[in-house]
Amino acid sequence: MRTRRPLIDPLKAPTIKEVAERARTSIATVSYVLNNKDRYLRPELRERVLLAAEELGYVKNAVASSLKGMQRGILAVLVPQFGNNFFTRICVEVESIAQRAGFVVTICNSDESPFQERSILDRLLSQKIDGCILSPALSQSNNAALLERHQVPCIILERTLGEATPDYDFVGHDNFQSGYLATRKLLEAGHRRIAFIGWNSPIPNIHDRKGGYLAAMREFGQPIRPEWILLDELTVEGGRKMAERLPFSEITALVLAHHHEMAKGTLLHLQENGVRWPRDLSLVLIGTPEWHDLLSPSLACIQRPEEEMGRVAATLLLRKLRDPHHREPKSVLPVAFLDGGSIQTISP
Repeated sequence: MRTRRPLIDPLKAPTIKEVAERARTSIATVSYVLNNKDRYLRPELRERVLLAAEELGYVKNAVASSLKGMQRGILAVLVPQFGNNFFTRICVEVESIAQRAGFVVTICNSDESPFQERSILDRLLSQKIDGCILSPALSQSNNAALLERHQVPCIILERTLGEATPDYDFVGHDNFQSGYLATRKLLEAGHRRIAFIGWNSPIPNIHDRKGGYLAAMREFGQPIRPEWILLDELTVEGGRKMAERLPFSEITALVLAHHHEMAKGTLLHLQENGVRWPRDLSLVLIGTPEWHDLLSPSLACIQRPEEEMGRVAATLLLRKLRDPHHREPKSVLPVAFLDGGSIQTISP
């Protein structure tokens, strides 16, 4: 068994030259091995270099590499609601793809603040990140333009940027289909008096969910009742307030088209006031929070493609790192319906 030799100087960071001396080879060879360059080297020489680097505790100087025009191996993901498991699941998949490609991922949360988002990006840019996946706070485009000015490859995630969106690579899911499919499932079960509650948001594609609801109602020849469409703030309290305003004597079903915290507020209000699903009110929730199948009965949900979105966004960013001019059409991924026990079939 080989014994580890002591560090040359435990108080001084080892250099690539010292690795080369210990491995009894050239600095160029050490660089080829440590940077995983496609170059034929004898397996025993490669092993000798890796062992020398390990014994010395050598870590490649990423700053120096970036100054030479090389990648540092650092990607960033900046999302507006890390507490929302929709974004958390995306980040997990991005990190998995990126790590397999040899990158470290820095995950940041703007908390829906464009100012905080700008501050985070300033810090990330100073650290010379190689690329960024950005879901812009409140869909504002200024900070995406900042990345472009610094020539940092960027993927816009989920949040459209209005007229600026075609200028960026974009990966999202079909919000219109979410609202349409949720409403259609209730209509197919015989419901005609269906309410819709959601986030009163400045984000354009969030309102596509309401557009899907309206389209399904019109397709089935149902009148649109403005008092059945309720929007409020993105909080548990906002969900409660909307539930308090629901005309329970008029409706038989409800589309919950908002953030999971808002959904909690709505569901808590229903439970506290003795409204039971599906006996008193049929429900479909857009999204799949961890607790959706722990309720009794479980909730029918619209499942959004979080993992696939993360996979597509990460793969596209890696392609852009290889070729900065690489562009692909907007990726708007479909959703799926997950059945539960919260829809009661009735006679229309």
